[in-house]
Formats: sequence, C-alpha cells, structure tokens
Amino acid sequence: MRFIIALILLFICSVCDAQIKDTVLSVENYNSYIRQKAQNLNFLEADKAVIQHHEELKSFFRKLSLLKTQNKGTVNIVHLGDSHIQAGYSSGIVRRSLQQYFGNAGRGLVFPYRLAKSNGPHDYVSFSSNQWKGYRNVNNPDTIATGLMGFVVTSNDSSVSVGISLRNNEGVNYTFNNVELYSGDLGSAKVSVTDSVGLISAKCDSFDSDKYVFPSQVTNLEMNVQNNSGAFKLYGMNLLNDSSGIVYHTIGVNGAECSHFLHQPLLPTQLKNLNTDLYILSFGTNEAFSKSFDVNVFIQTIDSTIQMLKKVSPNAEFLITSPAESCVRIRRGRYASNPKVLLIRNALKNYCDSKAIAFFDLYECVGGKGSMLKFARAHMTDARRIHFTRLGYEIQGLMLLDALMKNTEQ
Repeated sequence: MRFIIALILLFICSVCDAQIKDTVLSVENYNSYIRQKAQNLNFLEADKAVIQHHEELKSFFRKLSLLKTQNKGTVNIVHLGDSHIQAGYSSGIVRRSLQQYFGNAGRGLVFPYRLAKSNGPHDYVSFSSNQWKGYRNVNNPDTIATGLMGFVVTSNDSSVSVGISLRNNEGVNYTFNNVELYSGDLGSAKVSVTDSVGLISAKCDSFDSDKYVFPSQVTNLEMNVQNNSGAFKLYGMNLLNDSSGIVYHTIGVNGAECSHFLHQPLLPTQLKNLNTDLYILSFGTNEAFSKSFDVNVFIQTIDSTIQMLKKVSPNAEFLITSPAESCVRIRRGRYASNPKVLLIRNALKNYCDSKAIAFFDLYECVGGKGSMLKFARAHMTDARRIHFTRLGYEIQGLMLLDALMKNTEQ
C-alpha cells in the first residue's frame, strides 16, 4: 500500500515539474507549488520580504483598494530592468497573481522577440515570413532608437506581416480586443489588423491611428503593412481588454544597464501613453560586471531616470529593487560572490532612504552574500552563476508579491 501511495505522489510531482515549463494549473495552485519548492531553500529570508518606505506608495495602494472594492478602473504598472526581467519569469508570477486578485485588464506590452533573435516571455509567440533586423538599446544607443521596449525590429520589405499569438498557458485568460501599435512613421503605407487567420478585422480608432479595436475578444493578431517604403520599424504592441483591473508591463533587455534606457529619445513619448501608476526599477546586475563601474555614477543614473519618468508620469510612484547576488569566476569551475553586487545593494538602499523612495531588498530576501552559490547547489542557476532557472526566478517573484500584498491588506 505504501508503495502505491509513493508511486502516486511521484506521479503528481512529475506532472507538476513538467507543468513548470508550460503552466496549466490555476494561479493559486501554481503559486502553492512554487512555495512548496521554496521551502527546500532554508537560506531564504522570507521575513525580509517587505516594502521599505511603503508609505511612499500610498496612492498606488489606495488605487488597488478601490479597484478591489469598486471593481472600476485600471492600475498600470511598468517594470523596467535587464535580462532578469526580459525572460518574464519573476515579473510574470507577480503579474498573474495581482491580476487574479484585483482583476485582469490585459496582457499589456508584448514584443516579437523571435524576430529580433532574442528570448522573451513564454506565454506568447511571434511569427512573420519577412526578413527582419533586430536592435536593442545595449548595442545601438546612438545609431537607431529602440523605443519603450528597449528593442526595435525593422524590415525593408514592401509588404510586411507580423503576428502575435497568446498561448494562455498560465492560468490567466489574456484574450483582448484593443491593440495599441508602437511603430515608426508609416507615411503612405496601409495598415490592417486581423486575427491570425484573417476572419476578424480590427477597426482603426478614428481619433488615434495607432489604436485598433476588434469586435470581439481574440487570442492572436496579425498586422499587415502594404506599400511600405523604407524601413518599417516596430517597437511593440499593447494588448488590452475592456475589463477593470491590473495591467503589468514588463520592459527588460538582456545586458542592459539603467543608462541604456535613460538616453533613448522615443522612450518618454511612448511611455506616456501607458498612464503609469507605479514604476518598478530593477537594475544593478550588469553594472556589477562593468570594468568601469562607479557607484556614484550609477546612483546618479538611477536618479536621472526617475526624474525623467516623473516628467513622463507626474502622478506615478516608484519602487526600486536591489539585485539578487551573482558570481564571478575566479578560475575554471570555481566561483565567488561578486562584491560589486553588495556595493550596489547598499548604495540603492542608502539612496532610497535619503530620497524616501520605496525599496524592496531582493538581495537580502534571497539570502544575501553567498546565496547564489546556494541556489547553484540547488540546481537553480545557469553555469555562470548569474541567471536563475525559471523556478529560481519565480521564487523571487513570489517574495516581491508577498511584500506588495502585505501592504494592500493593511
């Protein structure tokens, strides 16, 4: 009998481990599964999962409260960062959970990362038969503007087609009927937006040529551009529905430092359309590997970025997160904690203390100094001890979620 029970438990665990690659569980059950896995990491500091200076997010939490009690309106969150954010694992679990509790107003910003030959969130795919070139703000800060996603894809074909298909594999229904396009000057080109099989056409908004409305909810779209002259540029799309709730936009770029976002000329204009209520800034990992790193310059860049965002969104509030630890290789097969990460963590905390800005100390929450090597022993990192597995990221996402929810419940 015990043998049979053991086999059943083994089967359940294997199903859950398989589903972590393609989630079909409900949000609550999936979060419970991740929390169960986190219990095996005795170095985590769950009691430190709090928002320091949470009173500086008073307006944001008040809007969440009204959203929950009155079920009206939309609360917009923009999470800016590097490769830890581009993958969408840690931010994804926060997004799904907040939307499950407060309401789902749409998937938000998406980008055809595959066309740029890069990785992206696993809950949607992009497709096109055209030839594309992709750029990101890290490699091309001066030659081509990359817009609000930190990316741009371009095509010189006279007829261009780009599609996005939502997989709806995360326990959340992301059907949409409103599309906002972020593209370059189209000139005399003709644009049409349909579902991917061309059966349902979206109507262009009479007041805004970049907005399209489907007559019913869809899970995919295809944008077609005819008579394109020159290089067609696509910076991203915003997928929304008509429901009240949360829109959680993630804007992450592999290899990016905060400075790479600061000097993009299209970023302020395009961000303004999002009506952001809360900006979350998650930088520091790539800065910690820069040979010319200067902590004072880094903090000045963070401050300049916040000042720029305040001009874009005067009523928005800000939350800064410290980076989780990463390692440097000291010799083949041997790694040690990168000391610059702790320096960055301390500088960010001091900055938030002095400026009264909300701060989430991810570095301490996941165990502080030496934690990356412990994650590695638990098989939750890449070989370089810089990035985490999906499970590692989602454990971190739950800690940020818990910190936010503690204040929404007060």
